[in-house]
Amino acid sequence: MDTPELLDLGKQLVEIGAERGVTLRILGHLAIRDHVKEHIELLELLNRVPTHDIDFVGYSRERTQAEHMFADLGYEIDPSVAFSQEYGLQRLIFHHHENEIMAEIFLDQLNMSHNLDFRGRLDLDSPTICLVDLLLSKLQIQDISEKDIKDMIALFAEHELGSTGRELIDVSYLLKLTRDDWGLFYTAKKNLDLVKEYSDRYGVIDDSTRQSVKTRLDSLLLSMEDEPKTLQWKLRAKIGTRVKWYQDVGDVEDIHR
Repeated sequence: MDTPELLDLGKQLVEIGAERGVTLRILGHLAIRDHVKEHIELLELLNRVPTHDIDFVGYSRERTQAEHMFADLGYEIDPSVAFSQEYGLQRLIFHHHENEIMAEIFLDQLNMSHNLDFRGRLDLDSPTICLVDLLLSKLQIQDISEKDIKDMIALFAEHELGSTGRELIDVSYLLKLTRDDWGLFYTAKKNLDLVKEYSDRYGVIDDSTRQSVKTRLDSLLLSMEDEPKTLQWKLRAKIGTRVKWYQDVGDVEDIHR
Protein backbone atom coordinates (compact mmCIF):
# COMPACT_ATOMS: atom_id res chain seq x y z
CA MET A 1 0.00 0.00 0.00
CA ASP A 2 1.51 3.34 -1.02
CA THR A 3 1.61 6.40 1.24
CA PRO A 4 -1.51 8.20 -0.12
CA GLU A 5 -3.52 4.98 0.24
CA LEU A 6 -2.19 4.56 3.78
CA LEU A 7 -3.30 8.10 4.63
CA ASP A 8 -6.76 7.38 3.23
CA LEU A 9 -6.95 4.26 5.38
CA GLY A 10 -5.88 6.27 8.42
CA LYS A 11 -8.69 8.76 7.78
CA GLN A 12 -11.18 5.91 7.40
CA LEU A 13 -10.09 4.49 10.77
CA VAL A 14 -10.55 7.92 12.37
CA GLU A 15 -14.10 8.04 10.96
CA ILE A 16 -14.91 4.50 12.08
CA GLY A 17 -13.53 5.35 15.50
CA ALA A 18 -15.79 8.39 15.76
CA GLU A 19 -18.80 6.19 15.00
CA ARG A 20 -17.76 3.73 17.71
CA GLY A 21 -16.78 6.16 20.43
CA VAL A 22 -13.03 5.83 19.84
CA THR A 23 -11.12 9.12 19.50
CA LEU A 24 -8.22 8.69 17.07
CA ARG A 25 -5.97 11.35 15.56
CA ILE A 26 -3.18 10.68 13.04
CA LEU A 27 0.38 11.78 13.80
CA GLY A 28 3.77 11.25 12.19
CA HIS A 29 4.53 11.53 8.48
CA LEU A 30 0.97 10.78 7.38
CA ALA A 31 -0.28 13.75 9.39
CA ILE A 32 2.40 15.92 7.79
CA ARG A 33 1.20 14.86 4.34
CA ASP A 34 -2.40 15.69 5.24
CA HIS A 35 -1.41 19.24 6.19
CA VAL A 36 1.04 19.86 3.34
CA LYS A 37 -1.17 20.38 0.31
CA GLU A 38 0.54 23.11 -1.72
CA HIS A 39 4.04 21.78 -1.01
CA ILE A 40 3.36 18.06 -1.27
CA GLU A 41 5.79 17.88 -4.20
CA LEU A 42 8.53 19.15 -1.89
CA LEU A 43 8.41 15.88 0.05
CA GLU A 44 8.90 14.02 -3.21
CA LEU A 45 11.77 16.29 -4.29
CA LEU A 46 13.43 15.72 -0.91
CA ASN A 47 13.06 11.93 -1.40
CA ARG A 48 11.31 11.57 1.92
CA VAL A 49 11.32 7.83 2.73
CA PRO A 50 7.76 6.42 2.55
CA THR A 51 6.12 5.25 5.74
CA HIS A 52 4.49 1.84 6.01
CA ASP A 53 2.60 2.21 9.30
CA ILE A 54 -0.21 4.36 10.67
CA ASP A 55 0.41 6.19 13.95
CA PHE A 56 -2.45 7.53 16.07
CA VAL A 57 -3.00 9.27 19.38
CA GLY A 58 -6.01 8.21 21.42
CA TYR A 59 -7.35 8.24 24.96
CA SER A 60 -6.62 5.53 27.52
CA ARG A 61 -10.21 5.68 28.75
CA GLU A 62 -11.24 4.32 25.33
CA ARG A 63 -8.70 1.49 25.25
CA THR A 64 -11.26 -1.32 25.44
CA GLN A 65 -13.42 0.18 22.68
CA ALA A 66 -10.29 0.59 20.50
CA GLU A 67 -9.29 -3.03 21.01
CA HIS A 68 -12.78 -4.23 20.04
CA MET A 69 -12.87 -1.93 17.01
CA PHE A 70 -9.58 -3.09 15.55
CA ALA A 71 -10.38 -6.73 16.28
CA ASP A 72 -13.68 -6.38 14.40
CA LEU A 73 -11.75 -4.90 11.45
CA GLY A 74 -9.43 -7.91 11.26
CA TYR A 75 -6.44 -6.55 13.19
CA GLU A 76 -4.59 -8.55 15.83
CA ILE A 77 -3.02 -6.88 18.84
CA ASP A 78 0.75 -7.20 19.11
CA PRO A 79 1.33 -9.87 21.77
CA SER A 80 4.34 -8.14 23.32
CA VAL A 81 2.38 -4.93 23.80
CA ALA A 82 -0.65 -6.79 25.11
CA PHE A 83 1.62 -8.46 27.69
CA SER A 84 3.21 -5.14 28.65
CA GLN A 85 -0.09 -3.39 29.37
CA GLU A 86 -0.14 -4.84 32.86
CA TYR A 87 2.95 -2.72 33.54
CA GLY A 88 1.14 0.47 32.60
CA LEU A 89 2.36 0.82 29.02
CA GLN A 90 0.19 3.48 27.36
CA ARG A 91 0.38 2.16 23.84
CA LEU A 92 -1.46 -0.23 21.52
CA ILE A 93 -0.12 -1.88 18.36
CA PHE A 94 -2.30 -3.78 15.90
CA HIS A 95 -1.30 -5.83 12.86
CA HIS A 96 -3.45 -6.60 9.82
CA HIS A 97 -1.58 -9.55 8.36
CA GLU A 98 -3.58 -9.73 5.15
CA ASN A 99 -2.78 -6.11 4.22
CA GLU A 100 0.58 -6.10 6.07
CA ILE A 101 -0.44 -2.93 7.92
CA MET A 102 0.58 -1.91 11.41
CA ALA A 103 -1.52 0.59 13.35
CA GLU A 104 -0.09 2.07 16.52
CA ILE A 105 -1.98 4.11 19.10
CA PHE A 106 -0.26 6.22 21.73
CA LEU A 107 -2.68 6.66 24.63
CA ASP A 108 -2.91 10.10 26.26
CA GLN A 109 0.79 10.88 25.88
CA LEU A 110 3.76 10.61 23.60
CA ASN A 111 6.43 9.56 26.07
CA MET A 112 9.64 9.52 24.07
CA SER A 113 12.77 11.69 24.46
CA HIS A 114 10.41 14.17 26.11
CA ASN A 115 6.83 13.79 27.23
CA LEU A 116 3.95 15.41 25.33
CA ASP A 117 0.50 15.26 26.92
CA PHE A 118 -2.42 15.12 24.47
CA ARG A 119 -5.22 14.85 27.01
CA GLY A 120 -7.86 17.43 26.16
CA ARG A 121 -6.13 18.36 22.88
CA LEU A 122 -7.47 15.85 20.38
CA ASP A 123 -10.59 17.89 19.67
CA LEU A 124 -8.44 20.74 18.34
CA ASP A 125 -8.16 19.10 14.93
CA SER A 126 -9.21 16.06 12.90
CA PRO A 127 -8.26 13.68 11.37
CA THR A 128 -4.76 14.61 12.62
CA ILE A 129 -3.40 16.11 15.79
CA CYS A 130 -3.09 19.89 15.51
CA LEU A 131 -0.12 21.50 13.79
CA VAL A 132 1.78 22.62 16.88
CA ASP A 133 1.44 19.18 18.48
CA LEU A 134 2.59 17.64 15.21
CA LEU A 135 5.61 19.95 15.18
CA LEU A 136 6.37 19.25 18.84
CA SER A 137 6.22 15.50 18.20
CA LYS A 138 9.15 15.99 15.84
CA LEU A 139 11.02 18.62 17.88
CA GLN A 140 11.10 16.43 21.01
CA ILE A 141 13.24 13.76 19.28
CA GLN A 142 16.74 13.73 20.76
CA ASP A 143 18.42 11.72 17.98
CA ILE A 144 16.48 13.20 15.13
CA SER A 145 16.57 11.57 11.70
CA GLU A 146 16.84 13.25 8.32
CA LYS A 147 13.34 12.11 7.41
CA ASP A 148 11.95 14.05 10.39
CA ILE A 149 13.93 17.11 9.31
CA LYS A 150 12.44 16.82 5.82
CA ASP A 151 8.95 16.62 7.32
CA MET A 152 9.55 19.82 9.27
CA ILE A 153 10.95 21.65 6.24
CA ALA A 154 7.71 20.86 4.38
CA LEU A 155 5.65 21.89 7.41
CA PHE A 156 7.37 25.28 7.68
CA ALA A 157 7.19 25.76 3.90
CA GLU A 158 3.41 25.46 4.05
CA HIS A 159 2.40 27.02 7.35
CA GLU A 160 2.79 30.39 9.01
CA LEU A 161 3.15 30.95 12.74
CA GLY A 162 0.07 32.13 14.60
CA SER A 163 -2.20 31.43 17.53
CA THR A 164 -5.56 30.47 16.03
CA GLY A 165 -6.66 28.60 12.94
CA ARG A 166 -6.20 24.98 11.84
CA GLU A 167 -3.42 25.79 9.39
CA LEU A 168 -1.38 28.06 11.68
CA ILE A 169 1.33 26.82 14.05
CA ASP A 170 0.24 27.84 17.55
CA VAL A 171 3.45 29.41 18.84
CA SER A 172 1.85 30.42 22.14
CA TYR A 173 1.33 26.78 23.11
CA LEU A 174 4.86 25.82 22.10
CA LEU A 175 6.26 28.70 24.17
CA LYS A 176 4.13 27.65 27.14
CA LEU A 177 5.90 24.29 27.16
CA THR A 178 9.45 25.42 26.38
CA ARG A 179 9.51 28.30 28.87
CA ASP A 180 8.93 25.84 31.71
CA ASP A 181 10.97 22.84 30.52
CA TRP A 182 14.63 23.59 29.78
CA GLY A 183 15.23 20.08 28.45
CA LEU A 184 12.47 20.34 25.87
CA PHE A 185 13.65 23.86 25.00
CA TYR A 186 17.20 22.65 24.43
CA THR A 187 16.20 19.68 22.25
CA ALA A 188 13.66 21.69 20.27
CA LYS A 189 16.09 24.55 19.63
CA LYS A 190 18.80 22.11 18.54
CA ASN A 191 16.39 20.50 16.08
CA LEU A 192 15.12 23.82 14.72
CA ASP A 193 18.72 24.85 14.08
CA LEU A 194 19.20 21.57 12.18
CA VAL A 195 16.10 22.20 10.08
CA LYS A 196 17.52 25.60 9.19
CA GLU A 197 20.91 24.10 8.35
CA TYR A 198 19.44 21.34 6.18
CA SER A 199 17.16 23.75 4.34
CA ASP A 200 20.35 25.32 2.96
CA ARG A 201 21.78 21.93 1.99
CA TYR A 202 18.96 20.78 -0.26
CA GLY A 203 19.37 22.27 -3.72
CA VAL A 204 15.90 21.06 -4.76
CA ILE A 205 14.26 23.74 -2.58
CA ASP A 206 13.53 26.87 -4.59
CA ASP A 207 14.79 30.20 -3.22
CA SER A 208 11.35 31.54 -2.33
CA THR A 209 10.39 28.44 -0.34
CA ARG A 210 13.77 28.33 1.37
CA GLN A 211 13.40 31.94 2.45
CA SER A 212 9.91 31.32 3.83
CA VAL A 213 11.15 28.34 5.83
CA LYS A 214 14.13 30.22 7.26
CA THR A 215 12.08 33.33 8.09
CA ARG A 216 9.56 31.27 10.05
CA LEU A 217 12.33 29.34 11.79
CA ASP A 218 14.12 32.54 12.77
CA SER A 219 10.89 34.01 14.11
CA LEU A 220 10.15 30.91 16.19
CA LEU A 221 13.70 30.67 17.53
CA LEU A 222 13.65 34.35 18.51
CA SER A 223 10.30 33.93 20.27
CA MET A 224 11.66 30.96 22.21
CA GLU A 225 14.71 32.93 23.31
CA ASP A 226 12.73 36.05 24.25
CA GLU A 227 9.93 34.28 26.12
CA PRO A 228 10.29 34.89 29.90
CA LYS A 229 11.38 31.67 31.55
CA THR A 230 10.16 30.12 34.80
CA LEU A 231 12.38 29.76 37.85
CA GLN A 232 12.39 25.99 37.29
CA TRP A 233 13.70 26.54 33.74
CA LYS A 234 16.45 28.89 34.96
CA LEU A 235 17.60 26.52 37.68
CA ARG A 236 17.76 23.60 35.24
CA ALA A 237 19.58 25.73 32.66
CA LYS A 238 22.42 26.30 35.14
CA ILE A 239 23.02 22.55 35.21
CA GLY A 240 22.88 22.34 31.42
CA THR A 241 24.01 19.21 29.61
CA ARG A 242 26.10 17.96 32.53
CA VAL A 243 22.98 16.02 33.50
CA LYS A 244 20.96 14.21 30.86
CA TRP A 245 17.95 16.31 29.83
CA TYR A 246 16.05 13.67 27.86
CA GLN A 247 14.80 10.13 28.28
CA ASP A 248 16.38 7.19 26.50
CA VAL A 249 13.99 5.61 24.05
CA GLY A 250 13.97 1.82 24.31
CA ASP A 251 12.77 -0.70 21.77
CA VAL A 252 9.27 -0.82 23.24
CA GLU A 253 8.85 2.95 22.89
CA ASP A 254 10.23 3.32 19.35
CA ILE A 255 7.93 5.15 16.95
CA HIS A 256 7.37 3.27 13.71
CA ARG A 257 7.25 6.38 11.53
